[in-house]
Amino acid sequence: MLKVVNTLFRIYIGRYRRELREHYDNPVRIQQELLRDLLARNAKTAFGVEHGFDRILREPDTYADRVPIRTYEAHLPYLDRVLGGDRQVLTADEPDWLATTSGTTGAPKYLPYSNHAVREIHLKGSWMSLACLYEKDPEIQVFNKKNLLIGGAFKGIHAASGLRQGDISAIIIQSIPKVMRSFYIPDLDLATEVDYATKIEKIAQLAATEPGITILGGVPTWNLPLYRRILEISGAKNMVEVWPDARVFKHGGVNFAPYREQFEQLFPREDFIFQEIYNATEGFFGVQDKDDLRTMLLILNAGVYYEFITWKNYQQQHFKTAVSLSGVTTGEIYVMIITTEAGLYRYPMGDLIEFTETDPFRIRILGRTQEFINAFGEDLLRSEAEAALLEACKQTGALVREFTVAPVYIKLDGKGRHHWVVEFERAPADFDRFNDLLDVELQASNYNYKAKRSNDYAIGRHRLTVAPDGFFRGWLRARGKEGGQHKVPRLANHRRFLDDILARINE
Repeated sequence: MLKVVNTLFRIYIGRYRRELREHYDNPVRIQQELLRDLLARNAKTAFGVEHGFDRILREPDTYADRVPIRTYEAHLPYLDRVLGGDRQVLTADEPDWLATTSGTTGAPKYLPYSNHAVREIHLKGSWMSLACLYEKDPEIQVFNKKNLLIGGAFKGIHAASGLRQGDISAIIIQSIPKVMRSFYIPDLDLATEVDYATKIEKIAQLAATEPGITILGGVPTWNLPLYRRILEISGAKNMVEVWPDARVFKHGGVNFAPYREQFEQLFPREDFIFQEIYNATEGFFGVQDKDDLRTMLLILNAGVYYEFITWKNYQQQHFKTAVSLSGVTTGEIYVMIITTEAGLYRYPMGDLIEFTETDPFRIRILGRTQEFINAFGEDLLRSEAEAALLEACKQTGALVREFTVAPVYIKLDGKGRHHWVVEFERAPADFDRFNDLLDVELQASNYNYKAKRSNDYAIGRHRLTVAPDGFFRGWLRARGKEGGQHKVPRLANHRRFLDDILARINE
């Protein structure tokens, strides 16, 4: 029976493998057709009428002129109408779900989703990621045994709108076709349980006795505690002893590089695949399509139309400089502007990305628009801080579990500096050497930082505070941010997080 299922699935996935190849051959055309279909579908909505979608369809080059770039706050008047019961406001489809954002900063945000939008954006993105797996290994059997689900929280019914609400991963899990649910563990209720600690313990007990796991996924920082607990229960030395058929770990949400060594020890088989994906509440944007590349193919056919504006121009609010896919170049830092099937129009995503190549279009994530430090003119990005930390760890044998960085502002009696709080999986034997290396690597990764650090001109050497074991999980839990959807802010251009963290460490 399983052989038949996998044969049928291989035939079905062939459609997405063909669409994957179009990404290499006709990427710009895919995006042009997607925008045209999206505008035509929503031309009679309140938003479509207000912004002249019918005319834009006749004059496609006028889209950016007629529809301004809109933050979440600028979308709120329309979203409030949807939540109040109005129909055909942003999309032609009536909403079926209310996705809640997972940001560590600020208040929760809500995004209505129709079943159509879930299918076109997130489920299609998932199919495209599976198509990449089949391109790597045509004989892989995704449904040979079971696949492990660890979703976000399903939060019941939203009182005002009557819509089912939850994290986007919970909505995706709830949307899995019934015919396929027998290939996943745990059941949908446990996979989307609100209490994360309870969920992890129950899944660990269940998964420790289920030998046939094939595909796993999630945020590395939240999966590691699960795997450690399973090893405790089973007494196994690594996860392959528990799950001999494990083949793939699909990861996203944080930079995987600092965790790769730990995962390779957990899954010590040469044909094991680590596949990075780039998804968020707003869309499914990228997937690692080549094992030898640590970058992701931009997904162009999954309900998202892209524009890009350089980070410099975005900071200066020069929004008219945004370009479509055909106008991007390598070596530039961009903010991604998205228009989606879920009713976001020219919405700036909070991520900073860089194109590593444009034939095909592959990207890497550099950080977030809120995750940088420019207290002294250094303009340090998350990717630069992570690269420096990774190299210091590599040379000292350390492993990092979590970290955050914020400025120490210049005072009359002292220089400014950066303050790092690091929770180690394995601490360095020599902290002096670790700090020396981190200082050197930070200067090597960022020219402005090096200039400001020269002779301690404007920035003194960083300060390091070691957080106790398990601290950051507890910090997120205390802030109501526990679970795989939530991440520790890596860099902040303020001290609000850092002051709270230091106060809790010193309690």
